[in-house]
Amino acid sequence: MPLLRVLLLLFFTLIPTLALAYDVLVLQSMHEKGYDEAVRGFKRDCRGSVRRIVLTDFAELDLTRIIREEHPKLIVAVGDRALEVAQRQHGTPVLYMMALNAKPRGAAGVSMLLDPGRYISVFEEMGVERVGVLYDPARSGAYVKRALAAAGRTRVRLVLREVHAPKETPAMLASLKGKVDALWMLPDATAVSPGSTEAYFLFSQAERVPVVTFAEVYLSMGGAVALTIDRYDIGRQVAELAQRMLDGNPTDEGGEPPRRAVTRTNEGVVRQLKLNGVVGR
Repeated sequence: MPLLRVLLLLFFTLIPTLALAYDVLVLQSMHEKGYDEAVRGFKRDCRGSVRRIVLTDFAELDLTRIIREEHPKLIVAVGDRALEVAQRQHGTPVLYMMALNAKPRGAAGVSMLLDPGRYISVFEEMGVERVGVLYDPARSGAYVKRALAAAGRTRVRLVLREVHAPKETPAMLASLKGKVDALWMLPDATAVSPGSTEAYFLFSQAERVPVVTFAEVYLSMGGAVALTIDRYDIGRQVAELAQRMLDGNPTDEGGEPPRRAVTRTNEGVVRQLKLNGVVGR
């Protein structure tokens, strides 16, 4: 009889642990449409069990305790803040997505930066050759280096200007007058800030050159083409990485580019500037 009581006690003690057992802890920075869309894509293709925690739902979150008690096999960090928190713990592998300023440090995932060759192809279709690019070397130096390599295989030539503070953007744009056929707006918080965004489109109007950007919102401000990420597909892409890791196959550290791009155009600007071969797809 005492043995039976011990077994029953052990059983009821283990029930909470068993109930919380799952494969993937999705750690999300905050409630945000783009993040939620990526998580939906992840859940669609992830075959493992998933628990989601949103950081802004908690005044404080003891991630180390959660991992110790719940034993997830993998953490998927959604957003910069979530990745920062996930990287403080040790022992549970981390994948990331939707983190613009990701510094992998032992994590793998999918970045928010499209392969620069995708943009170079857009400029080729538009029939432009001299493309102005403003960038902060500390933020986008590695990406610009890849863009130069991609452009080197085409007739497109990148005309580069370094900016080290947002206030430098208007002057650097002015230095491109008469020297470029298009502008490439990078997702670089130094080169493209709330205070300097308008300067890109004033330059576009004055010089009659198109702006190719990374976000659809800039089309309404006068951008010609936006080449954007597909957040839902990024989630599915990360789910494939997660499944490989859950199956025991290692994944290389670092971020791979999103595999799918979405092109949107401002048809009025495209017609006004008589651009070649640019269509939404």
